[in-house]
Amino acid sequence: MGQARGATWARVPAAAAVALGAGALLTSGPAAAAAGWWSVAGLALAGLVALLTAVSLADLAAQSCLTGVSAHVRTRLGVLPGRFAGVLDIGGRVVGAAAVAGAVGAYLWPAQPKVAAIGVLVCVAGLALGRVRFSGPSRWVIVGVTMVTVAVFVTTGLAIEPVRQAVDAVADAPGANDATGILAAAGVFFFGFLGVERAVGPRARTGLVTVLVVAVASLLVFVTALRQLGGPRLALSPTPLRDALAAADGAAIDPALTVGLAVGGLLAVRSLLAGAGAGLTDLAEAGELPAAATVHRHLITAVAAAAVALMVDPTTAVAIAATLLLGSAAFLNSAARTLCREQRSSWVPTGCCGLALSVVVGVNISTGSLLAAVVVLGVGTGLCTLRVRRVRSDTPG
Repeated sequence: MGQARGATWARVPAAAAVALGAGALLTSGPAAAAAGWWSVAGLALAGLVALLTAVSLADLAAQSCLTGVSAHVRTRLGVLPGRFAGVLDIGGRVVGAAAVAGAVGAYLWPAQPKVAAIGVLVCVAGLALGRVRFSGPSRWVIVGVTMVTVAVFVTTGLAIEPVRQAVDAVADAPGANDATGILAAAGVFFFGFLGVERAVGPRARTGLVTVLVVAVASLLVFVTALRQLGGPRLALSPTPLRDALAAADGAAIDPALTVGLAVGGLLAVRSLLAGAGAGLTDLAEAGELPAAATVHRHLITAVAAAAVALMVDPTTAVAIAATLLLGSAAFLNSAARTLCREQRSSWVPTGCCGLALSVVVGVNISTGSLLAAVVVLGVGTGLCTLRVRRVRSDTPG
């Protein structure tokens, strides 16, 4: 029992590193574009949604040996909701991997970011296909590099007084302080809490600790970038952390920043594609997809992410990914609503609260991301439905 608890708590730093690897690269610019300094409130709201969802997942996991989102939803709510949840979760992770790869590409090769993004995805897919796994020490090195990079960026950015902006942000322009954009900023910031589920398991307290660690670190990164660049510049920057570091007269340590962000980004891409592959396996085991989807899951997810990275810029991709993942979170929280009080780890009805907030935040990110999520859900659900009907038609009797 003690060893299991220790192993669960040991996953907290790794989960936080995955979340920061994704969030630090992607969320600051779009969040600032939506609400300016009001995005801080959006970050708090995103953290609350992530916490409620993490506790719901922990409570569900404590009642069964299931691990996948769609498996929990299928067991509690039925086949069709489980199919919806699985498609949304897989789609969100694939699009999210493309977004992170695109952001890493912008830092590694600014002249050809899409080429660099494909290179990142090929590298991660190669490691997965070659069954290369990071050992304990190497994993801790990766986590340490990510954390140190964030610490150096925040320390440098907060130690230097920012240059006063020559022109104030115009009202309604990207980056202006706009309280009406809090929900959109919260949706984008929710993407920065990816990886929290890796530390949850059946213990809700580990989810709480991970969410708090990620929230504090994300707040420091965002405040540092926004303080140095101001809302308009941060909203338009493809590499906000690099530009914020340059504004803080820290260009000399840019190579170290690039390496650290690349390492964190690679860790996040690997985790996202692994999660999408696990989702494919779950649907295949439930008969929703062919068995070949399990065998070729690494190739399928990598190719899909590469296609998204070529077609969609990282800012748009992160909005779509966040919408999809919030949809999946809504179904997961809805499944947790079926738990009675004795089965919940808290007196707070996390399922009800998480469901409401997931829906409200998800539909307010942007109209384009909502439409894209509907298309992904429709196509994915349609493919699963056709597969099920074909199996039934081929089954005698």
